[in-house]
Amino acid sequence: MDNYQRPWWLVVNKSAGLVTTVQDESKPGERVFLIRGEPWVQGLAWLTWGPAGALLIILALTGLAIALEVKEQEGAMRGLFIAAYLALPVLAWGGVALALNRLAKKHLQAERVAGAEECVIGLRQKQGELFYKTAGQAVEKTVNYAHICRVRVAPPIGRRGAKTLRLLLETDEGTVLLLNEALGTQAQKTDLAFEIQQALETYANK
Repeated sequence: MDNYQRPWWLVVNKSAGLVTTVQDESKPGERVFLIRGEPWVQGLAWLTWGPAGALLIILALTGLAIALEVKEQEGAMRGLFIAAYLALPVLAWGGVALALNRLAKKHLQAERVAGAEECVIGLRQKQGELFYKTAGQAVEKTVNYAHICRVRVAPPIGRRGAKTLRLLLETDEGTVLLLNEALGTQAQKTDLAFEIQQALETYANK
């Protein structure tokens, strides 16, 4: 994860989990799955700075009305100020939100990249080995099919629910965590577990 400092003016709504995609990047002799998750990040300029812009317009119009003594003016002038009170704050709200949303695009993307996690899971059928590189690992690791007892999707001990599931390999030397709770949906983890299990069975039968 990269270091990222959000601008002081940018207020966002950020998901706790990750929006995950699974890409099949297989090539001859290897099945390779790239799993990438990014946080869902939404700018809230329309809810924060938009109202602030509208309030400034209202204050400015109020000051102008007092300075011009609009109450003492004829009906046309009063009507003009009433129309301004109705229209200008709305326009200011929308204009400020639109401008800040444009400025925020690159920052929102930078925050998504900073919070992203990636994992690579691969299967080499000829060699009979699974390789993986999980988030935070510097080097790729391998596990021989012969040492894999089973692959399963399960929650951590003491926790239940579809949002806490992990993709695990149980091997002769212990349990290997392939995908943590945040990375991947239940369906994605179940599909990957099926692909791995199919590869193990195919190799064993061969």
